[in-house]
Amino acid sequence: MDSHQNAPGSRIAGGDAGKSSRVISNLQVLRALAASSVVVAHAMHETASLSDAAGRVPIDGATWNLGFGVDIFFVLSGFIMTHTAAAEFGKGGAPLRFFLRRCARVVPLYWLLTSVLLLGAAIAPSLLNVPIGDASHVLASYFFIPSGRGIDEIRPVLALGWTLNYEMLFYVFFGLALILPIRLGIFWLSVLMVSLALIGNVVSPQQVQLAFWTSPIILEFLFGVYVALIFRSGLRIGIWPALGMMAIGLLGFVRFSAIWEDDVLPQFLRSGLPAALFVLAAAIGPALPSGRIVVWGIALGDASYSLYLSHPFILRPLRAIWEKFVGDQLPLGLFVACGAITTAIFALALCRFVEKPLTAFVQGFTRRLGRPKAAGAARAPGADTESA
Repeated sequence: MDSHQNAPGSRIAGGDAGKSSRVISNLQVLRALAASSVVVAHAMHETASLSDAAGRVPIDGATWNLGFGVDIFFVLSGFIMTHTAAAEFGKGGAPLRFFLRRCARVVPLYWLLTSVLLLGAAIAPSLLNVPIGDASHVLASYFFIPSGRGIDEIRPVLALGWTLNYEMLFYVFFGLALILPIRLGIFWLSVLMVSLALIGNVVSPQQVQLAFWTSPIILEFLFGVYVALIFRSGLRIGIWPALGMMAIGLLGFVRFSAIWEDDVLPQFLRSGLPAALFVLAAAIGPALPSGRIVVWGIALGDASYSLYLSHPFILRPLRAIWEKFVGDQLPLGLFVACGAITTAIFALALCRFVEKPLTAFVQGFTRRLGRPKAAGAARAPGADTESA
């Protein structure tokens, strides 16, 4: 919510190159779709403020579940972790290597943008919807610990980081599962996560961290784990079955009033299962045909972590500019389109010139920490894999 991101953006590389190369373009385009849906949802939210100033009817997004992108990110995360780390199950030092790689991938950009937000709050606090919390809340935000913000809201300083609080929890559990052989590790990972979800559903804990971490939404990561196992089994389908699964998955983007409330169907079912179908179809279906749209989709998928975390920094100033210089002269739908395009361009630049160099620098440091002491020790397959 990385997720994150997603669940939040990542790249897939390394591992079993033969298996990964067939699916990489599909998943990257899916990442772009997921991140873009979150951007559009937030851009539509900004039009609520613009509508008053422009004297126009706000865009009604009640029919669409554009936050569905977060569910896709969570399933993708479970898939990618399992597929790329499959060869490390049961190996000495695997949990530490895995967790250091994940921190090197997720932490740098998140800490950087959190710090930028804190600086901005000090300079222009009026731009924030919710004031920055106290020092303990700020510290908890940096270390992915759920903490209350405002009234009945458990979000970090950089609000979108709520998804990363779930991501880090999953990384800890997955890292522990790497101690065991893959079948046993996946079994106990499943038992642990299902047990936590049951605790959250049956006990309804009041303590902030426990209430957050026992949400059944964590089962969406587990869906991704099992999608990865299906993919690694060698099962493949043709274009029409894949399109059929995608069509069912698209239902996750639509709100059905009869089943949409949590007391009828919880999120991990109403959104998590369609997201799992999306990822499964992308993984075992045929590769997308080459073309300019697909190339741009892959590029945006590569930058999806930057897009997910940075888009509020663009949408809020863009709203202020639009309100001052455009007003009621153009339809609000055009603001959403401009916001989506502007944030995508910014994310591509941020990924290339900030995220990738910063991540590479930190990865070099963490690799030295996690490297076996024995001289000439071979690096495990997937050691350079990046995902979120």
